[in-house]
Amino acid sequence: MIKKHHLRNAIGPVFAIGLFLLAIRLLIHEAQEITWEEFKGGLIGVDPMYLGIAAFLVALNYGLLTCYDILALRYVLRPLPLPRVMLVSFLGFSLGNNLGTLLAAAPIRYRYYRQFGLSHHQLMGMMSVLALTFWSGLAWLGGTVLILSPIQLPADIPIPFGTRTLGVGLLTIAVAYTALCFLWRKPWPIGKLHLRLPQPGLAIAQASVAAVDLIISAMTLYLCMPSDANVPFPLVLSAFLVAITISIITQVPGGLGVLELILYALLKDTVGKPVLAAVLIFRVLYFFLPLVFGMITLVAHEIYVGALEAKEAKDEINHESQAAPRPSAKPESASRTPNPTSQTPASVDPSEAIASGRTGTD
Repeated sequence: MIKKHHLRNAIGPVFAIGLFLLAIRLLIHEAQEITWEEFKGGLIGVDPMYLGIAAFLVALNYGLLTCYDILALRYVLRPLPLPRVMLVSFLGFSLGNNLGTLLAAAPIRYRYYRQFGLSHHQLMGMMSVLALTFWSGLAWLGGTVLILSPIQLPADIPIPFGTRTLGVGLLTIAVAYTALCFLWRKPWPIGKLHLRLPQPGLAIAQASVAAVDLIISAMTLYLCMPSDANVPFPLVLSAFLVAITISIITQVPGGLGVLELILYALLKDTVGKPVLAAVLIFRVLYFFLPLVFGMITLVAHEIYVGALEAKEAKDEINHESQAAPRPSAKPESASRTPNPTSQTPASVDPSEAIASGRTGTD
């Protein structure tokens, strides 16, 4: 008989796989309506200078993502050297953005931060603050943008509410979270943990960091649009915020297929069908290339750490062998077996006999 908790644990992955397959099927259906010339025009229609700027923004954004970990470490009152935080943050985000939080981001952070001395409870607090940081920025920015600049949903998307209603909901969550950070000081029970909400200053920093992160990401997508596309940035930002919100809710790792489908559906009427090529370029720049660099960094770091540990172990063995006491040497006269053929008198030391010129033949 299958236990209930096994079924609960399987619901999430099965649901995500089902949504992923559905998104891929719908995306393939939409792609069949695009001719090769249209798709090729979307690929080569991007100004190379804009692609260079977009790549720079991606690198800048992944550097900014270190602030997520810095704020989480500040929450648990456990500062660490910046190079260590940057390493763990880059590995966590570059792999987690593609493979998912549960499969990559959380295990990487748990492994490295445990090595750096954080306790299990501190790590659980860190994970909670990392999630709160992203959602607070998404709620503030998404709510504001979707209220001021709502995007029209296509008629074939059966959603009972518009993007402005979604913006109101996000902004309500943002205001409620910030108000609780100012007013509520009692710990919240989360399983066996009791976590307090961040201080107001930390909550404001959370929203600011996540909002800048999302704006840079949307700017990267905007620069991937064809040069002849007349699309305003607020529209791209609104579409990106809607797509990233739905992608995270579906729990599909990296929003693969879901993000592309939603962005294509929201922007094809304004940009045209070549927008699919722009979305794929964005996927390569923001997701796939950091994944490659992250895997290379992970392997290189593991090899480097392994070499250091091997060298330290070898040095320790050499030090112990040099520090070990050596057995005292036996006196030469006692260790040597007397030569029965020798004619040197027993009462005369052989060295003295040789030194004085006396031998056994005298």
